[in-house]
Amino acid sequence: MTTQRSTHALPIDDVGELIAAVPALLGFVPERSVVLLVHDDVTGRIGATARTDLGLTRAGTLRVDCRRHLGQAVGLLRRQGADRLYALVVDDRRLTKAVPALVDCLETVVSAEPTLGAEVVLADLFFVSAIADGARWLCRHGESGAVTDPATSPVALAAALEGRPVRASRTELVALLAAAGRGIGRADCLAAASNVSDRDPAELLGAVVAAVLQVGSRPEPLGDADVAVLGGALLDVNVRDAALSLSLSVVADDALEMFAELARRLRGTPRAAAALLVAASAYARGDGPLTGIALDAALAADPGYRAARLLAAAFENGISPRAVSAAAESGERVAARLGITMPPRDTEFPLAG
Repeated sequence: MTTQRSTHALPIDDVGELIAAVPALLGFVPERSVVLLVHDDVTGRIGATARTDLGLTRAGTLRVDCRRHLGQAVGLLRRQGADRLYALVVDDRRLTKAVPALVDCLETVVSAEPTLGAEVVLADLFFVSAIADGARWLCRHGESGAVTDPATSPVALAAALEGRPVRASRTELVALLAAAGRGIGRADCLAAASNVSDRDPAELLGAVVAAVLQVGSRPEPLGDADVAVLGGALLDVNVRDAALSLSLSVVADDALEMFAELARRLRGTPRAAAALLVAASAYARGDGPLTGIALDAALAADPGYRAARLLAAAFENGISPRAVSAAAESGERVAARLGITMPPRDTEFPLAG
C-alpha cells in the first residue's frame, strides 16, 4: 500500500484534472490500482491519498487480499481524519466481474463502524484504463470525460519545483532499493569497520560524510570494501543517528542516493539501517511512496529493527513529516559530540507537512 499527503488545492469539479494530478500525488504513475483520495470540502484540497493493487482472480473477480488491503487503506485514512473520499480505479483489464464486488467492498469498508477516527463517505468512484492525456474516464453514475495531460498538471509542476520526481511506475520506485550484488552482511560489515577504524564512531561518521561528499564526482559504484565499511558505520547507533541530519542538508540528494546504493548491496541489519535513512530522507520531503517502500525494505531485512518500526508507526499514523526534522536536529548534536562537522542545513529545503 502506498500513502501520500498533499497540500495542493485541486478543483474537484474537474475530474479530468483530478485524475491527471494522481501521478504527482503518488510519486509514480499507478497501474492496475485502486487509488483513494481524501477531499476536504472546506479547503478544496486533496489532503492524503492511498493506493493498493487491484488484485483479481483468474476468473476476473476481486481477490480476498485486495478487500483486506482496501480496508486497511480506508482505516489508515480514517485515522488521519478523512471523512470524505473519492476512489479511482486504474486498470486496462475487463472488470465486468470485479466491479460489483469492488463497489460493494468500498461501500462496506467506508461505512464500517469506526473504532478510531471519523466516519467516512465514499463521494464517488471513477474508472480509467490509464492515466494519460486524453484517456477517457467514467464514473459509476455514467458521466464521462477526458483526462488532461498529467505532465502539465499544477501538482506535477509543483512536485518538479520541490524536487519530487514522478516515476513511470511503482516498479521503477521499488527498483531503487531492490537487493543487488553479492550481498554484504553484518559480520563482514563489523569486520571491515574494525579493520579501518577500530569501530571508532567519529572516524566512521567521518567516512560516511566523506563518501556522501564524493557522490557527485565518483565515476563508478562503491567498491565492496567501501560498502562493508559504510555498512559497519551504520550499525553504530550514534553514526546512524548523526547521518539522519544529512536528510536536511545541502547534500540531501547525494546522501539519499548513497544510502539507496548501500541498501541495495547490504543485507540484514546493515541493509535495514541504510533503508531507514532512505525512508527518513523521503519522509522529510513528503515522498510517501518512497518512504513506504524503504520502510518495507528495512523491516524485511530485519523485522526487529527498532528505528524502522518506530518510523513505520509514525508513517502509518500520519504524523507530520516535520517530526523528522527533530530527529535530524538531534543527529546534528550527536555529530557535534563526536567532533564531526556535518554539511550545512539547506535553508530552502522543501520540508513537507
